[in-house]
Amino acid sequence: MSERLAKTFARFAEDAEFRRWNEERTLECRFVYVCQDSSVWKFTLEEWWKFVTKAIRNKGAYSLPLGKTIHAPGKTFADDNTIRYVNLNCWTLSNWTDELQAI
Repeated sequence: MSERLAKTFARFAEDAEFRRWNEERTLECRFVYVCQDSSVWKFTLEEWWKFVTKAIRNKGAYSLPLGKTIHAPGKTFADDNTIRYVNLNCWTLSNWTDELQAI
């Protein structure tokens, strides 16, 4: 029972941290498209924030979720303030920490 309670509190703390971070933002980004090799993933801003913070906690290590993969061969990304495009090939820990400021 205490493990489930700890997970619940951790989730509430993470949600509060995201809301605090989100209030300080000036960009209107709503979606992040992530490219690695020939695959594309789509994240909401909150999903991407959680993914980035987890990668930072893991010292830059990450595993992209299969459920977020989209079929987008040859997709081009328009210059749109609500969309961010990120190519993860060759990313380092400093790229992950810089990403929190970029979004």
